[in-house]
Amino acid sequence: MESSDESASALSAALPSSGQSRFQLAPYLFLLPTVGIMALFSLYPMLYGVWMSLQSFDVTHGTFKFVGLENYVQLFHDPQFGQSILNTGWYTLTVVPLIVAGSIAIAVFLRESRPARLLARVGFYIPFVLSPVVVATSWKWLLNEDLGVINGFLKWTGASTVPWLTSDFSARVSVVLISVWNLVGFYMLMVLAGLSQIGPELYEAARIEGATAWQRFWRITLPMLRPTILLVVILATIHATQAFEMILLLTAGGPGSATRLVVQNMYQSAFGRLQPGYGVAQAVVLFPVILLVAWLQMRLFKKEGII
Repeated sequence: MESSDESASALSAALPSSGQSRFQLAPYLFLLPTVGIMALFSLYPMLYGVWMSLQSFDVTHGTFKFVGLENYVQLFHDPQFGQSILNTGWYTLTVVPLIVAGSIAIAVFLRESRPARLLARVGFYIPFVLSPVVVATSWKWLLNEDLGVINGFLKWTGASTVPWLTSDFSARVSVVLISVWNLVGFYMLMVLAGLSQIGPELYEAARIEGATAWQRFWRITLPMLRPTILLVVILATIHATQAFEMILLLTAGGPGSATRLVVQNMYQSAFGRLQPGYGVAQAVVLFPVILLVAWLQMRLFKKEGII
């Protein structure tokens, strides 16, 4: 009898009680609403988009037909899509380094928390919170070749005017500079947050050792900012590859197709040429490309010892 009682007590100790089972299940129950919302607003649209990319839609009659990989085959024979890929590449490779360098430079300059510099921080951040429509419309008027303030100033100084938005090279330069101006304030705040984590005693010790301002920046600031820089690079890359509203309003992808990026090409395919399946196919192709670029960036930063 004693041995059977001992076995029963050991078994009951090994098995979790009903209260323990509820306790283990509780965290997952709390996560269910979040997971459900993510599945509803993220996973389902992604799967529905993949399904759409395999269809050919007749928008006028509201019908569709399964065409398999026909939309994807068409992508590789579409010169406009190829041009938009190249445009997205040069745009990203130009905007991201300028954003990283600009945000670091501004944040280091504004590191001290004084009232005037606080106002300057707000001033740099304001362009990011403005509506893209407001930003694009304002710059479009400023850069107008005939009536714009900037060309008016050039005329007043006796210099020749510049076709800011009507020639290929000038339009590309204008789009890049306006994008950097619009986004750099947001990333500047991220860099400022990273700078606040660097102890002032490190700079004080470097000063005592005779380090110059450049040496303190190169040997202390940049190494300590490595995780922040990684985050800025990844987010700025995602931002650049998804650029749409401002460029559409500034140049409509022109002149010609000089500033047409992939996202605008999707828009034109889906709503301009009434081929939503073909437009979504471009989005499906772009998604893994963004993931691959982010993964390569993380591998590169890890190899360099940044993370």
